[in-house]
Amino acid sequence: MSKEDNQPAPMPKKIEVEDSYLKRVARPLRHVKFIPTKALVFQTKTGPVDFTYENKIKTPIGSSKLVVDVRYVGLNPVDLMIKNGYNQQGFYGEIGLGREYFGVISDIGSKLESDNRWKIGDEVMGIYYHPHIGYGSLQTSILVDPKQDPLVLKPENVTMPEAGGSLFCLASAFEILEKLNSLKKLTPNANILINGGTSSVGLFALQLLKNYYHIVSKVTIVTSGTGPKVIKQHMPGFEKDFIFIDYLACRGKASKPLLKLLEDNTYTYFDEENGTESIENYSQGKYDIVLDFIGGYDILSQSQSLIHSGGHYVTTVGDYVADYKTDVFEHWDNPSASARKMFGNILWSYNYTHYKFDPNGKTELIEKCAELLGKRYVKCIVDNVYDWKDYKEAFNYMKLQRAQGKLILKVEKF
Repeated sequence: MSKEDNQPAPMPKKIEVEDSYLKRVARPLRHVKFIPTKALVFQTKTGPVDFTYENKIKTPIGSSKLVVDVRYVGLNPVDLMIKNGYNQQGFYGEIGLGREYFGVISDIGSKLESDNRWKIGDEVMGIYYHPHIGYGSLQTSILVDPKQDPLVLKPENVTMPEAGGSLFCLASAFEILEKLNSLKKLTPNANILINGGTSSVGLFALQLLKNYYHIVSKVTIVTSGTGPKVIKQHMPGFEKDFIFIDYLACRGKASKPLLKLLEDNTYTYFDEENGTESIENYSQGKYDIVLDFIGGYDILSQSQSLIHSGGHYVTTVGDYVADYKTDVFEHWDNPSASARKMFGNILWSYNYTHYKFDPNGKTELIEKCAELLGKRYVKCIVDNVYDWKDYKEAFNYMKLQRAQGKLILKVEKF
């Protein structure tokens, strides 16, 4: 062994390392959960209505909101009017359809959950009125703010399709009549004319007049030839309380048979069950109230001869006959209608009102409507229920303006 072999091994050199410290790096995006939806929307005035899957609901939802899984939606002319006015009323992008609904609560925000008013699984009906920001209820799920979007529990004796199409038109009819009642105009012997008796608002108004306000005088109803059959079918016991004017038989000039009724003091009553006709006496004179759900200037042109001094003419349409193919949302009245609104009590002997319904925030009104439905003062008269895939057929039928009652779409899952 050499001398060199006895030498100790040298110490290893220190390995130089950089000081360690934490470095900030970009974090990956957190997973965002959504409730997927399927909705009916349109994007142009003349383009088609079609399905979209883009309107997802972000979760967790707001503490003061809830989610409703929609099952049935009532169709309303306002949807067609919004489409007709696309780009004229500030509407851009995708616009949803549907302004009322029936559905089941599927999610509840923390604040609403704590007050225990709403529960997951509750069957509810409501109004979802957002014409200016593009939301509609024809969607598998909708995000609802109960303070703005009024909803109520569905009464047990109301069917799901009826619940989907009741509130918008019932609330309109009830608000009009409550205003007249507050003016003490709905006395039992009030003489009332309804132009458009088988429109959805007209059918609700007619039921309210007889069942809730207990009007005992005969109500004159302008409707189509089949209208009397529909009304008598759904309001048995009141058959002889109605005087029917067929606007098709008088070619839309209902003022002529109305003036003749006042002149002759008689009218023809047709008993459909026995197939017989009889001449009945009429002694009610001029009208105290005219409710117009069709529009047009014909009755107005003879208003001084038809309406009592101090009477009321309330229209939801105006001087132009409603045309769902061309009417636009929030259209302007013509000059004569504007003059009547401003100076009606001075220039005319009766009061003129062009009524427009805005449901937002009217929770008490909607709750009262639910009570009226639950107690069967009124019911939603349904003309037809369509599967969601048949929406084109449903909207085309509504454009014809022949529906006698509500048109309902059944909302299906994906």
